[in-house]
Amino acid sequence: MNKENIWQYISRKLADEITTEEENHIKQWIEENETNRLTLEKLEQIWKYNAPKNTNTNSIYHTLHNRISQYNRKQEKKSFIYYPLRISAAIFLLVVSSFIIQKYVTLKETPEIVYQEIQVPKGSRTSVILPDSTKVWLSNDSKIKYPTQFQKDQRELELTGEAYFEVTHNAQKPFIVKIGENRIKVLGTKFSVIAYPDDNTVKTDLISGSIQFDIKNGEGEDQYKSYLLKPSESVVLDKKTGKLYQAEILDDFYDYWEKGIYVFNNESLGSLAQKISRIYNIEVVFGDETLKTKRFSGVMSVNDNIFTFFEAIKRTSIESIQYKYEKNKIYIKLN
Repeated sequence: MNKENIWQYISRKLADEITTEEENHIKQWIEENETNRLTLEKLEQIWKYNAPKNTNTNSIYHTLHNRISQYNRKQEKKSFIYYPLRISAAIFLLVVSSFIIQKYVTLKETPEIVYQEIQVPKGSRTSVILPDSTKVWLSNDSKIKYPTQFQKDQRELELTGEAYFEVTHNAQKPFIVKIGENRIKVLGTKFSVIAYPDDNTVKTDLISGSIQFDIKNGEGEDQYKSYLLKPSESVVLDKKTGKLYQAEILDDFYDYWEKGIYVFNNESLGSLAQKISRIYNIEVVFGDETLKTKRFSGVMSVNDNIFTFFEAIKRTSIESIQYKYEKNKIYIKLN
């Protein structure tokens, strides 16, 4: 078989103008090696690729057509034996160029999503402004992941830990905070979320506007049980039972986010120890498990020395408590 004719046969095959004899030549050619077979397969895929109807490629086509014509005029000076090869090359160039053009257009229509991740270690706090001008305050041991540019129909991010949001209003693009399997949907509002993976609860406090707390309820992608919060309302989800508990937001809400002052009221020492470990990046080790259930009320500042907190616990406890610091750990037990 004349190897120089194979590209002419392939071009005729792609155009559905091939004869039985030419088809047999192609079969012989692809049986010679795997590379030939894969080459034909790719050419057929490219040929069958359909461009979007709304794509305007007239100018690109005319430019390409002129270049092919120039190429053909130059080749007319050469031997006639190269004519079939020139036609095949032109067809191949046209097909491949069309394929590249459409791939380029498709990529422009669906750009790759690039994500930004901000992680706050224990003992730190920070704030960030999102691409839509939404403001986020992140507390200790927390992380958010969001696209550098929000999509056309929604603004979505992932949260692990604790954050306060002041969401820029946009009725056409809901703002969604994903917290594990659950999520919070808003349009424009001020609210906070506490959703640490090792906590037994998820808490959200709504300051203004409205939010929809969607709780996963089934295996389907859209299987949620929704709860609509009102301004100044606080809701706590028990992750084990799936039950919701409703409360009112305390007056000291802004003291915590703006000043780092935490007011606790009848809170267990076990729960306080979790907050302490995140704020000061230290581990609290209980020598007596019953201490975790003891409840305390008071005020704590994230700027205070950690020993200030434990001295206060020691002095206000009915039972005698002692503690010691050793290698980034606080050991606490009953006397």
